[in-house]
Amino acid sequence: MSTAFSHSLPVSLRDDDIGLFSLTFPSIRLGLARWLVVFSFVWPFFNFKILLPDVTVECNFVLVLLAAVLLPEVALRDKCSALLALPVFAVALTWGNPTAPLRLVIGMIPLLFVLNLARNMRELGQDLIPPNLAYRSLFLFVVFCLVQTVHFRFIPLIPEWFTQSLIAVVPRYMEAPYDDTGIRGVQGWATEPSSAAVTCIAFSLVTIRQRPDRRWTVLALFALLAFLNKSIYSLVLLILLGLYCLFTLRRRFYSLLALLPFASALIFYALSSNRVEELRSSFLTAGISSESNKELLRFTQILAPLGQFPHVYQPVILFGGLVMEPTGLLPLLVGYGSVMGLLWVANMILRNLPRGHDSQWPLTLLGGLILLIMTPPDLVPSIVALAVLLVPLASKPMPVEGSRNCSTEIAISRSGGDE
Repeated sequence: MSTAFSHSLPVSLRDDDIGLFSLTFPSIRLGLARWLVVFSFVWPFFNFKILLPDVTVECNFVLVLLAAVLLPEVALRDKCSALLALPVFAVALTWGNPTAPLRLVIGMIPLLFVLNLARNMRELGQDLIPPNLAYRSLFLFVVFCLVQTVHFRFIPLIPEWFTQSLIAVVPRYMEAPYDDTGIRGVQGWATEPSSAAVTCIAFSLVTIRQRPDRRWTVLALFALLAFLNKSIYSLVLLILLGLYCLFTLRRRFYSLLALLPFASALIFYALSSNRVEELRSSFLTAGISSESNKELLRFTQILAPLGQFPHVYQPVILFGGLVMEPTGLLPLLVGYGSVMGLLWVANMILRNLPRGHDSQWPLTLLGGLILLIMTPPDLVPSIVALAVLLVPLASKPMPVEGSRNCSTEIAISRSGGDE
């Protein structure tokens, strides 16, 4: 027997022991790489200044890159996408700003690796994210936000040692409320409220993909998060998630009926929310403020690169020095890769788009809209959620009662034909 590792073993071991080594060592690497990705999915915000004091940016992707180094054969599995990435880097090096190639590397390599890893796990009969992990993470995140709210507004509940630990581990973690009026909400274990919203939408999408029957529970948890989080981003994501859940109702008439109270509740919340009123007043008096309207700055980072297409994006500079770098994988690739970046995204989606009766195309469409455009390209929960939506699950999702499920009808028709 000859393997890739046989040259590194003593001659005396090149018999039965080499076969055992060939079976166990790759499995250990695969398991370690998978759990590095899983840990980054659940806890994406880690303060690497503890290890690297000179680091000035949030490195949400470091553990994923370490996993890619552990599994180079998986990282290089999709050679077509790797080759198509070369012209994207060439465009960024030629016409982009000095940081454009590095931003493309940070946005593209983790996504390629996680997609390849999810496909590899699927071939082994396993899912990238263990069942119920995303749901439990969402539940714990919302419960912690509720505890934070009670701790800041009413009575102290969180021990001081736990707060200090989070301050040391999570970048920009706040040990006090953002203001004394309660207009701004809590952040969970994220870096800020809007980051908490995009993290929890990733948990929500993975949960619904694995367990479609939990979609209403997930919607209720995310609605509670939006109420506690109070960011404009969480409100926008709640609207999109709610529209998807309404779409899954079996009868469209019921969907339209349920849409009325849902829209009424959102309008009432928007009209009575102090956060929305503060945003409106600040926008009317001071425009897009770098201090109070960070959500609008995010939308600028999304729309500005798309607006300059097909030209290579030249970052907009606001307030005399605030550089609006692209947010979202699609704005990043289209902005710094131009047409070649758009072709790379199209190739990646078409090669991985789920086909057949197992695909949940409304959820995949919603996830693509959110994860490709509205979330940071280096945020690991978003990368993992996109991979879970694109790669078929090894474990069959539970059927959804009272919803339009094409897979159930196809299975029934096939069983009837066999009889």
